[in-house]
Amino acid sequence: MRYCLLLLTLWYCAVNGLLYPAESETRQIRSLDGLWQFRLDEDGVGETEQWFAKPNLPQPTILMPVPASYNDITQNITIHRHIGWVWYARDFFIHNTAPRWVLRFQAAHYETHVWVNGQSAMNHSGGHLPFEADITRFISINESYSKVRVVVAINNTLTSTTLPPGYLHIYNPTYRYLETPFDFFNYAGIDRSVILYSTSNIYIQDIAIDTQSINFDNQHVATSAILTYSITIGGTNRANSLRVLIELLDANGIVVANNTDSQSRLVVNKPNLWEPCGMNHTHPCTEESYLYTLQVTLYNDASSSSSSSMNVVDIYRIPHIGIRTIRLTDSKFLVNERPFYFHGANAHEDSDIRGKGFDRVILTKHFNLYGWLHGNAFRTSHYPYADEFYQMADRFGIAIIGETPAVGLSATQFVSQATLDHHKQVVIEMISRDRNHPSVLMWSLANEPKSDAPSAKEYFSTLANFTRPLAAGRPITYVISASYNGDQGIQFFDMICVNRYFGWYSEPGRLDQIPWLVSQELANWRRRFPNKPILMSEYGADTVPGLHNDPSFMFTEEYQNDFLSAYHGSFDNVSSIIHPDTGYFVGELVWNMFDFATEQSINRVAGLNRKGLFTRQRQPKAAAFIMKNRYEQLELIRTMKSKTIQ
Repeated sequence: MRYCLLLLTLWYCAVNGLLYPAESETRQIRSLDGLWQFRLDEDGVGETEQWFAKPNLPQPTILMPVPASYNDITQNITIHRHIGWVWYARDFFIHNTAPRWVLRFQAAHYETHVWVNGQSAMNHSGGHLPFEADITRFISINESYSKVRVVVAINNTLTSTTLPPGYLHIYNPTYRYLETPFDFFNYAGIDRSVILYSTSNIYIQDIAIDTQSINFDNQHVATSAILTYSITIGGTNRANSLRVLIELLDANGIVVANNTDSQSRLVVNKPNLWEPCGMNHTHPCTEESYLYTLQVTLYNDASSSSSSSMNVVDIYRIPHIGIRTIRLTDSKFLVNERPFYFHGANAHEDSDIRGKGFDRVILTKHFNLYGWLHGNAFRTSHYPYADEFYQMADRFGIAIIGETPAVGLSATQFVSQATLDHHKQVVIEMISRDRNHPSVLMWSLANEPKSDAPSAKEYFSTLANFTRPLAAGRPITYVISASYNGDQGIQFFDMICVNRYFGWYSEPGRLDQIPWLVSQELANWRRRFPNKPILMSEYGADTVPGLHNDPSFMFTEEYQNDFLSAYHGSFDNVSSIIHPDTGYFVGELVWNMFDFATEQSINRVAGLNRKGLFTRQRQPKAAAFIMKNRYEQLELIRTMKSKTIQ
């Protein structure tokens, strides 16, 4: 454990600034969301012509909301399908009341260059994860206020070494086509919030906290828990008198554990545990989970031991600390030493007009629908979601499988050192950002790679060995589309996650074949890997709302109902909660929660993948009611078993 904590501290120092921006007694937060100046750079000349140094972007410009993908904001098809550079700019004022100012982008897709007052401030490769820079040196801190101009250039071109990969084809000067090995639209722009925040010159840079162990009595009531933590301090001119106070506060704000070491442990007596909703009869999916707050105070008065009397330098709070353990057996996924069964629907960050742009209205509707559905888990398909998704999942007890944007990898990537290096960097950034969320139960490092390629073996062996020491106590996996006897990489991981579409992409229309095919699929994986639990990470069928036929035909609402139901008997036959002695199947995740945008094609009517239980406008199809009933029954089975244990 000590080695792991030391290792984590070292790589945190290399990946700064992934703590969520939070206001406190020592920190100011300012949103830079709003309307920014925007234009395309179809010829890619903006940097050469130094647009970043001009008082205005060259015409023609339009107003662009941030956060939002730019593709669907206008009526201009050229903007919708643009491949290449775009530019954003905005001016604002800073009142110089703090010694250090940090500019943070919660995400931008894909290659991003940022200038502040005409000077290069930061570059970042990859969408879906935050990046930031100290911009104090670019502003006039000796005046009472400073005018700041931020200019951003973003390129959405994907290459063989990006995650996800893509392949640009240029047929003529007016026809550029980006070939992508994934089935969702390549939305681009400043998709998440832009934030300005302040700290002192010496500040709390990073926090890592994990539940090391929980002790239970013979009624399975938690009597005590041990949490390990590590605090990283950033900045210069550190005084020898600097001290740190770590306090864990319960839901009523009462301190239940504290320590004054920067790397140590907290002991909590009679802890309230975090667990996925519906796992226990005392925590239905309609109620919130129990969360603690971790308060870290940096101060320079060595004689003080209370936060009310010390000379405070910095304070940071994490309000979503959950006490819980994770452990896998050869047939079960255990949370707090109880079997957990994943059930729910994966999704995309995708909505009308906004594209992948973050929107709290959409976020809140998503979780309200999830509560109605009685879902208890989802995978962040196929990239890390906005921080706020994880915060809501912590609060409502929704389990998350956190996934990297490595979707559609093939032999081209498996032999590329550049791809592997970038993949490792993304893993570091994702885990560094998300590791303190109790809702994150597992890491998925890829989706549907061509893992039957011989070169996949070394690639995934290397990636698994790299990730495991960083995984913060979580299992690691990737999502498989290869056959059970062809896959080369999952042997190095902890759990089998399989995507299968019997009755849709294979055996289309043959509902009668689904139960046998699913049963055979699960049995085959179990024979090859008898020591790994299995989860069905995707299954689903496209459905046009309002389209009906009897008997059920593909694309009708009746077919989606029958399709999903045909899988469930096979799941139940090997379920780890229905058959605790012999079952090895630990979960089912429908594809998809909502209809979502794709590239236009002959099998995507109006450019939508229509496998959603709900429409893109968040209205239910008939299958939503089928799955609501299914999940209510699964919740009832699990809660009844938790009563018998107690």
